[in-house]
Amino acid sequence: MTPKPNPASSGKPAAKSVIAIVGPTATGKTAMAVEVAQWLNTEIVSADSQVLYRELTIGTAKPTEEEKQGIPHHMIDVAAPDESFSAAAYQAQASAHLETLWKADKVPVVAGGTGFYLKALLQADFIPDVPPNDAFRAAMADWAEQQTDPEALHQLLREKDPERAAALHPNDRVRIIRALEIIEATGQPVPKRSENKGLNVQWFGLTYMDRDLLRQRIDQRIDAMMAQGWLEEVEGLVQRYGPQAHALGVAHGYPELVQVVLGQRSLEDALEQIRINIHQYARRQMTWFRRNPQVQWLFCDQMTGEQLRNFVKTRITESVCG
Repeated sequence: MTPKPNPASSGKPAAKSVIAIVGPTATGKTAMAVEVAQWLNTEIVSADSQVLYRELTIGTAKPTEEEKQGIPHHMIDVAAPDESFSAAAYQAQASAHLETLWKADKVPVVAGGTGFYLKALLQADFIPDVPPNDAFRAAMADWAEQQTDPEALHQLLREKDPERAAALHPNDRVRIIRALEIIEATGQPVPKRSENKGLNVQWFGLTYMDRDLLRQRIDQRIDAMMAQGWLEEVEGLVQRYGPQAHALGVAHGYPELVQVVLGQRSLEDALEQIRINIHQYARRQMTWFRRNPQVQWLFCDQMTGEQLRNFVKTRITESVCG
């Protein structure tokens, strides 16, 4: 039974309350966030580094208008594919949306799987807004090319900032160099300082007890994306922005499909690598979120959809409005 009364009609919520719905990819975070936002009569702030980019739609599993169910979503389609969008820019813009919702006496729902963004937005991190240093980036890229170890850049970051390195795939050269760039500019890892934000955050994590089921879900999603025209989407982006466009180098699966479009790789090989990379990404997401003891884990293969929703609503009622 859904708990009563509905928080949306039971007076003002606790000051600066937030509902955070997190977890690895392909676990139904969007659907849960929409359900909760409808129930609370509020809006959703995305914490996904992929859906930030306009025109990257299929491969980022960007929610459709039908899936949004009329709920306003923020921090989606805020950057062009050839634009570099920093974590500091995300923190600033997303924080502004939270403030707007709080002023309207609404409880924001923050949903996504980018742990670095979630931590910066809801916990305590200060991200220095370091401008791009093209000379440093070029020097790092040249240095990496000269190394015999293909993971030399990642190893360098592990030595300087092990926490940030743990969140990045060793092949994610763009973000690894960006992290090193910030260290070069500030002399400190990201974040360089922390301030307690004093937010009342209810953390809910969606995952699967059976890891094989999660891998199957990921593979099914990839197959569905291809059927929806993911490769054709990438072809169009390459034509409009060129193969070196920033988003095509950082969004999961896009670099491999760019290689297919350019005739540098077979589609079969690219899809196999995409599956491997996203499986590994899901494991890194879980490693990141498990560091947060406040996350209340819900196992999608152990509870029905109704049980999941009712659990979340009960806990929200108790914490936010109780």
